[in-house]
Amino acid sequence: MSVWIRPAHDDEIDAIAALNTAAFGQSAEGKIVRRLKRDGDSVLSLIAHDDSQIVGHVQFFRIQIDGVPLAVGLGPMSVLPARQRQGVGSGLVRTGLLALEGAGETRVFVLGHPDYYVRFGFSAEMACNFAAPWNGPAFMTRALTDAAPASGTLTYPAAFEAG
Repeated sequence: MSVWIRPAHDDEIDAIAALNTAAFGQSAEGKIVRRLKRDGDSVLSLIAHDDSQIVGHVQFFRIQIDGVPLAVGLGPMSVLPARQRQGVGSGLVRTGLLALEGAGETRVFVLGHPDYYVRFGFSAEMACNFAAPWNGPAFMTRALTDAAPASGTLTYPAAFEAG
């Protein structure tokens, strides 16, 4: 069954939260998506739909570098378990990165599986130049333009605070 990608609508937040719970087996990611939307920190929210239901979602949110809103974070990204490994997630990530580049965003960060996100141009080595709440091989970044900041201290939205 084919899938199409479009921006999420405001009235789909409950379905998106439920999708995240199904994909991750817990409610934490759905709560993050709700809080990002509520707090105004969402930059881009895309869904994948198969004409009967939402089968995937990717969230992009604002990150500050040295106190200035210069970057975007990717996550959570979720796909219904029955639709995983069918290209839904890849389509969401690629579409999101193109849209962000077209909107003039300069840099994207992700905390995720290195073997997965490296295929989209993300690099843990480049992320080492940034002071962030996370580090290691799962913390990666990708520049969308040559003018992207090359270092700095990252501030994540309140949605990612523990508790």
